[in-house]
Amino acid sequence: MAGSDETFLQKLTRAFATLEAQSSVSTRDFTDAIETMFPVFDHLGTVFHFAKGEMNTKKDSLQKVQHQLPTLDAVVAADKKSNTVTKKNSGSRNLHRLLTAVLFVSGLLQNMAKNSATTLRQAASEAYDATLAPVHTYFVRTAVKASLYLLPDRATFLHSIGETEETAKVRAAGFVPKVGTFVERVMHLYDGTSMPASDVRFLPSAS
Repeated sequence: MAGSDETFLQKLTRAFATLEAQSSVSTRDFTDAIETMFPVFDHLGTVFHFAKGEMNTKKDSLQKVQHQLPTLDAVVAADKKSNTVTKKNSGSRNLHRLLTAVLFVSGLLQNMAKNSATTLRQAASEAYDATLAPVHTYFVRTAVKASLYLLPDRATFLHSIGETEETAKVRAAGFVPKVGTFVERVMHLYDGTSMPASDVRFLPSAS
């Protein structure tokens, strides 16, 4: 059993290792893993608080159908049957958005691990461009890019998630490959279907 003193990255790696090991991924286990990931957004500033809220809504939508659609394969298959894979708020589209957010977190950690001189803003900006930016409108992308200048410094962020430079690098090396394998496998369920961009036009200002 995992100890209660696990760090954020240890819990996250364990959650996604569970998913990677499943031949048909449990919808319940996936939403549990997403919940495990959410705390990282609390340390990335106001704009990512908004992203966390959006993702929480999408996670909740999958939780509501996890008894009828117990695997991610079933979620996508049901929407293929009803021709709603790309429809707003469909299970498949919400799943795809959550997978994109997982890739953002993975990219952020990977970028930080590559070079200790990389700032949190640089790591987050590169990860955002590669993952979330393609599904955001111009206005959202502009707001996110501006908000990245308000991110904490690298040391503060690492401390907030209970890591040091050394432990974060080691644990990112364990997390990133598992996420890559898992996400690639689930993305194959879409058979190359392109997802439309979000229709969110703006982000709420900081209160």
